Amino acid sequence: MRELLKPLVFFLLFCLGIQLSCDTELFELDKLSNDTGLTPSVKLPVAKADIQLNSFLDRLDFNVDYERDDYATIYVSDSIQRLLETSIEDIYDPTELTAEVESTYTLSPVVLENTTNYFNRISISEATQIPDGTTIVIPSFQSTITLGTIDFYNEPYQSARFFDGSVEFTVTNEFPIDADVRILIYDENNQLITSSETFSVAKNTSEMSFIQIDGLIISKKLEARMDFQSLGSAQTIILDSQNQFIDTQFNLLDASVDQLVLNQSKSFDYTFSTYVEIDESDDVIFDQMYLEESIIKLEFFNQIDHPVEINISSDDLTINGQPLQLQYTVIENNQTQVFSEDLNNALIEFTPDQTTGISKFSIDFHLTLDLKPGDILEANRDLSYKALFEVVDFEYVYGNFTTKQFIVSDSIRINQKLSELYNKVNIVDPKLTFTAHNGFGIPLSFSYDSFGNRTDGSQFEFVFDNNDQAIDAATHLYEVAPSEWFYDKSNSNLDEFISFVPDNNLQLDATIDVNPNAVNDNFLHDESEFWIDIYVETPLHFNINNVEILDTLIIDSPIDTSDLDQILEATLHFDYRSELPLEVQLSTQMIDTLSKTKYFELEPLLLKPASISALGEVIEPSTGRMSISLTDDEIDSLADVNGIPLELTISTSDAETKDAKISANSTIELQVHVEVNIDLDE
Repeated sequence: MRELLKPLVFFLLFCLGIQLSCDTELFELDKLSNDTGLTPSVKLPVAKADIQLNSFLDRLDFNVDYERDDYATIYVSDSIQRLLETSIEDIYDPTELTAEVESTYTLSPVVLENTTNYFNRISISEATQIPDGTTIVIPSFQSTITLGTIDFYNEPYQSARFFDGSVEFTVTNEFPIDADVRILIYDENNQLITSSETFSVAKNTSEMSFIQIDGLIISKKLEARMDFQSLGSAQTIILDSQNQFIDTQFNLLDASVDQLVLNQSKSFDYTFSTYVEIDESDDVIFDQMYLEESIIKLEFFNQIDHPVEINISSDDLTINGQPLQLQYTVIENNQTQVFSEDLNNALIEFTPDQTTGISKFSIDFHLTLDLKPGDILEANRDLSYKALFEVVDFEYVYGNFTTKQFIVSDSIRINQKLSELYNKVNIVDPKLTFTAHNGFGIPLSFSYDSFGNRTDGSQFEFVFDNNDQAIDAATHLYEVAPSEWFYDKSNSNLDEFISFVPDNNLQLDATIDVNPNAVNDNFLHDESEFWIDIYVETPLHFNINNVEILDTLIIDSPIDTSDLDQILEATLHFDYRSELPLEVQLSTQMIDTLSKTKYFELEPLLLKPASISALGEVIEPSTGRMSISLTDDEIDSLADVNGIPLELTISTSDAETKDAKISANSTIELQVHVEVNIDLDE
């Protein structure tokens, strides 16, 4: 006897895993007695199948939670990772930051110390040429008396051209007579340099006279002389040189020189500061920036006519925790000299300009000129400089970022397995969770439009209640702050959107507002980024219609015979017990699996759905028997049949009103028997 039919191994949508055990017994007809006149009916088991739900969605690479509730509702989830990724460059790119300052420092006049000198005292006998102790009516007289030689300034200059300053003379007259005086200044060559106006000094009084000396070239050594005139006395006077005298005091005040000739070696120091301003499109006011790599380029053009030692420092710019210190020698060749420094691990503390708000930091310059005897130093000579600051690689920046908006789009290609799921079911109760990950220390606002596109050109828009999501800022460097919100059918058309089956792609057009409420104290770092993860979840609580599953069953015969003529009738019996709330229709064919030849097709069989409650949960399994009688031709064809292709069509019993809720514990028990009537006399 050739092979008989083996039953369907049943595979069901949404995690239908099949555990099949097939138990058959060999019934040998040739061992029965002949000439009995009997045609007994023999019922033999062909196969037994226990169908469990656990693998369909696993094969589609979905996450499945079988233990969410007591009913063991199967929850299916999927996720899209790192959607709408936004890096730091989209918000602000510090590596594009450059700052340049270009200026000229002009040597200022050299300031001299204020000095005081006292000249030799002039006695009355010296002025009048009358011997001391003489009693006399002093006649009128005029004389010029040398007051003495002094160092005009304390500095070691051979000569100096005065830019500013004055000389103050204070004359104290202790003579018993009034006098008119004038002070005259002579250089070492007995050349008159300057003199005061004639001024009157009454007896027993003091008077001052000033001489402005700006523009004068004055040697260090000077001689002072006094022109003295008096009308004498009207009565007799005893000359007493001890107590009758004139004192003259010399003061150099507020003096500066713009040209000098040295008579010994001396160093001259100048200091000035400049601000490097950062003004990058008004996007941010900086407070602090840490740079892993940066470059400062310095250019100098020296017109001072002497080499200059330049020390550059900054308390606002520290390198490895230490204030910036740079030192260069700029020669006097009237050519541009360029210096470049790599500033690694640099921390910059910024100060905003109180008027413009521009961020800036200070750099201090200290110039030293080491001059020798005979060297000439002139003020108003220039040192031109340019400082260019470039960011190569930054680590973090603190500041106040202004409000900014940018648009970002993303197109999500629909996964083929996801499309397969959409094509089989109408999802009833989905939930879509958005999780925004913000690595910026800046709050954001997120809004978007989403469209599903089909290959036929049709489009469907995702509509939801709130389209302005606030995204929290990270509170610490290298922290990522999550913000979460969700959509379901209570606040969106999510179920319609998914049911649209966007078999081409999902288009997401998003608007991101940076710091929409202008909150201060923001930061960015080199790993700052923003992205969104989308998590979709739905229970297996679906309307399912016309889902087709194909499989092929290999047949093992329970009867060992070489003569089909002894079989008068053959019937296949399918006994089932189903906990599935789904109606299953089974269509079969009889084929040779090697040649793919189809011999005949069986009538469709139907498994009724289990009874469900208003919640869609199974309350009572369905049971029943389905029988198929084989024709003579079908019995004859069994000799060449070794497989049955199966086509299962699944749908809910009431697709319009019922939502079938699938439990992970649901099973289908299926027992298949073959019943044959045998002519024993054949």
